[in-house]
Amino acid sequence: MLARLPVALRRPLRISLLMLHLAWGVTVAGLAFPLFKPARRDRFIMAWSRRLLRVLGVRAQLAPAPRLPGGALLVCNHISWLDIYLIYAAQRVHFVSKAEVRNWPVAGWLAQKSGTLFIERGRRADTARIIPEMHDLMQDGAWVAVFPEGTTSDGRALRRFMPSLLQPAVNLNCPVVPAALHYRTLDGEYSAAPAYIDDISMWQSLKQIVSEPGLIAELQFGEPILPDGHRRELAAQAEAATARLLGATPAGTAPQTPADPPA
Repeated sequence: MLARLPVALRRPLRISLLMLHLAWGVTVAGLAFPLFKPARRDRFIMAWSRRLLRVLGVRAQLAPAPRLPGGALLVCNHISWLDIYLIYAAQRVHFVSKAEVRNWPVAGWLAQKSGTLFIERGRRADTARIIPEMHDLMQDGAWVAVFPEGTTSDGRALRRFMPSLLQPAVNLNCPVVPAALHYRTLDGEYSAAPAYIDDISMWQSLKQIVSEPGLIAELQFGEPILPDGHRRELAAQAEAATARLLGATPAGTAPQTPADPPA
């Protein structure tokens, strides 16, 4: 219905609905999460994320995640902060995110409450610190999600996967699940509206998204990959699998667009 309204009405209405949705999330996370069992908390995070996408005018088309008996490492291309909620809508994961996200108003607090692991990218010591935390979660049967490109793109090409955060999967012989995200207009054409790149601010990004009549967000999963060797080989396999899902040009064969660090 909002898709038919002029931008001058559609944008403030969606932002107002978003504020209400965030208030609901903050209230539940602050007051009820300590009382929830883990399974109930996980269900809430997934349901809240699906509702968030609808509030923003995003129609999620989610393929079923592979059923696995234990933990897994999810790797995915990275376009927008929306990626996080699209993945949450399909599968409960623990994200590894840049440390700056923790300081974002409301969103950073919610990320912390949902079990996000924060890392200072570029510091080897911090990568070494986060790997045991990922290891423990995966060993306990949880899924951990990373964006191994290390930054965002416009979604039309894939950057080279950095291997460092794939080490826990090698240590545990744990499956790596490749995934791919696409954003399209309601007419099925490529959309750059969600792309969180260059010097765009969070507020500018949000305005771009809610100003659109609507967006279609597609999430696909590939076949799990079992580690068989060094993490560099695993990263190359995961990158190739993600590129196939995207139908995109693999890293190294097309120019890359400068982008912000990942959300």
